[in-house]
Amino acid sequence: MKRLYVWVRLPDGTVRLAGELGTTEPKAGGRFESEFEYAAEWSTHPDAFPLDPVSLPLQPTGRRFRAEQFHPPLSVLDDSLPDDWGRRLLAASLSLEGRPSSPPEMLLALQGGGPGALMFTDRPLPPSPTATPPTQSLSTLLFAAARFEAGILPPGDAFRKLLEGSSRAGGARPKALVHDQEIEWLAKFPSRTRDGIFDVVGLEATCLQLARQARLVVPDMRLQSVGRRRVLLVRRFDVTERGGRTHMVSMRTLCRERPGVYVTSYTDLALVLRKYSASPAEDVAALFRHMAFNAAVGNVDDHLKNFWMLNTPSGYRLAPAFDLVPDVTERREHTLSFQYDYGCPTREILLAIAKEWRVARAKACVDDIVQAVSRFRVTARKLAVRTGKGLDSISADVRRRVELLKR
Repeated sequence: MKRLYVWVRLPDGTVRLAGELGTTEPKAGGRFESEFEYAAEWSTHPDAFPLDPVSLPLQPTGRRFRAEQFHPPLSVLDDSLPDDWGRRLLAASLSLEGRPSSPPEMLLALQGGGPGALMFTDRPLPPSPTATPPTQSLSTLLFAAARFEAGILPPGDAFRKLLEGSSRAGGARPKALVHDQEIEWLAKFPSRTRDGIFDVVGLEATCLQLARQARLVVPDMRLQSVGRRRVLLVRRFDVTERGGRTHMVSMRTLCRERPGVYVTSYTDLALVLRKYSASPAEDVAALFRHMAFNAAVGNVDDHLKNFWMLNTPSGYRLAPAFDLVPDVTERREHTLSFQYDYGCPTREILLAIAKEWRVARAKACVDDIVQAVSRFRVTARKLAVRTGKGLDSISADVRRRVELLKR
């Protein structure tokens, strides 16, 4: 049995023990059993909150939550792990150290530097948070990421810097967590193996700018040149002004999605918000605006780990919209459905969903999005998105989608 201590880094920067996690040694295929118990000092503290309001309600000491691997009710632990890109880096690092690349070992290897507020140790001593690399390291990180993506292990110091920044970042594409002055950023890199004819970094910047014009809540961002390439810097919304962290839970966790049980509709997310948000009407309306924007720009990668809730002083609230990218896969269908259809919805379908969700001023919301997204190609040109077949293809798809949302 492997024992881990689970800590929460609070918004004011203090670190408090939240509970203990036990896992069995992985069997063939990497399968293991896990159990979690809240610490008495956490469950009885007046400012305590459930790490997952759906599956991990606060309980007195002695109540244990058991799961296969980090499936429900312990999916919030898997939220602390990165997706494909970061896991590949962690696996490479653990292999060099002769350690197994199991999820519990990866949690320890993160050293508390990943997204969100959870931190993990194998001793009952509070961890010391590790710093992210400075933005001055972007050139080194970009070089190392390109080498690693090509299947080549970068030289020692470059790999160390890449591991410090990139192993903690979520998502499947190359990226890193960095800082400049007092701001923490998620740096998104171009990908030689995934981008093809598309300037994905520039296209995402375009969508973020249009989303703000369409009155979505989105993080600050900027494009930064690194040699002849560009990096998109997106401000982290889990980092507080005092250097602490805001606890986050993904919609995959809140919807209790697991292998064999998949959530397929935006309405499932609205139901979670209606039940667990501290301001359900406001958050359901924000989700509707986000959903309509995804439809307009063709953000078909709208899976559940691209939607999160944040623990705030008033309770859990919907996080800002992020990972807004048009359909660079050219698959045309969304991951989540609009009612029963995975293609781009019509205006009538969106307004029917708004009626079902009890969203006020839905027509004005859709009009905001149509007005903003109609400027897609103009905005892309202003942001110097690379022209050619890629931009032409995306612009044509966006025009088609916007026409469906007009009166």
